[in-house]
Amino acid sequence: MQIKMKKLLAVCVMAILGACCVFTACGDKIADNTEHFDDITKTLKLSNSYDGKTLFEEGGGGIEEAVAPLSGETTDGDTTYFALKTSGSSVTVRYQGVDTPESTADVQKWGKAASVFTNERLHLATAIVIESARKGQPPEKDSNGTRYLCYVWYKTAEDKNFKLLNLELVENGYSLNKEDANSSYYSYFQKAEEHARKIQLRLFSLLDDPLYDTHPKDFSLKDFFEHPENFAENNRIRLNAYVTEKSTASSGSVTFKVAQYDAETNKIYEMTLFAGYTNSTSGMRIGNLYHIVGTLQKYGGNWQISGVTLDNSAKGDEDSSWIAQTSYWLTFDANNLNSPNGYGDVTVTSVELNGTTLTFEGTAPTPTDTSKTAAFTFTVTVPDGYDKIKVGSKLSISGCYQFEVASGKLTVTDINKITIK
Repeated sequence: MQIKMKKLLAVCVMAILGACCVFTACGDKIADNTEHFDDITKTLKLSNSYDGKTLFEEGGGGIEEAVAPLSGETTDGDTTYFALKTSGSSVTVRYQGVDTPESTADVQKWGKAASVFTNERLHLATAIVIESARKGQPPEKDSNGTRYLCYVWYKTAEDKNFKLLNLELVENGYSLNKEDANSSYYSYFQKAEEHARKIQLRLFSLLDDPLYDTHPKDFSLKDFFEHPENFAENNRIRLNAYVTEKSTASSGSVTFKVAQYDAETNKIYEMTLFAGYTNSTSGMRIGNLYHIVGTLQKYGGNWQISGVTLDNSAKGDEDSSWIAQTSYWLTFDANNLNSPNGYGDVTVTSVELNGTTLTFEGTAPTPTDTSKTAAFTFTVTVPDGYDKIKVGSKLSISGCYQFEVASGKLTVTDINKITIK
């Protein structure tokens, strides 16, 4: 009987230990996603000399000391813009072996956290060394074609030994192991991912990311610029705004200016929308009004909207982005008919002045066929005694906002936007 009891007790103990093993990863406690790990990272040493060498030097180069990120410009958690010390040039580095979640054009869980982690490590650095993924040779560009695949080493005042930031990102659960299997560093990256998986760290956790907002709130550009203290970075927002400008950087990334007109103040409020490279928003059109759902971010000291995914099939869904109205923002200028939503000069057909509100009707050649005309009604605030616009006047107008599609009523925000020909 005693033997049976001992066996039963042993089985119970083993069962309890097995259960504990499930919950504690066999001795490793489950991470709470605020901890910082570098035990594996510290085992890898920078063995290549960088004294007097340059990153793009052919044969025996491929490594160079750098200064802190230029203007703090770390994009996502795996891309940083560095100035190089010896050559005096600059380079955009895509971290070899790493692919952190997105935090700019697209916004994903743990993306902003990865970016913050990378920034914090680099701003603690007393020295930074950039090493080509092709040892001893100039680095190759990634699939994007504008960033160089490199390793980023750094040391701090507290830790005199260089640490590989690429590896540290994997060890801390911000990326899967994306290192080349033929690399001499591969085994370290593999151990780093196994560690993060074992303790269910960040990407491998079911816990919330405190820097990732999933609940969009109604947003007004006017309210933001008048009371910025009421808004925080990484807030998920939604708004109706029209596109006034599109620009494409040499890297191929696309940005827009989106705006809202406020009738009470008679002012236009604008903000940058970052679309990135192949994001669905890169096809947005100047002059169209969009229902926008995105993330409020600060980049290079300036606020912008990021993480917008345009899906016109979801029209009506408050938590999606889609075209709300085409041809919302119009211009009337015979010399600029090719501009988005541009009409020819307006010929005035009627004028009515009520106090300082001038309402006039007119016709303008259509942009697709100038032999045809369209009729519009305009309103604009004018000074007392204004009488310059008359029936028959030919006008060039910029900045008209079509609030009522059916009636064709447009608002001109400033009388100085109207030129009498």
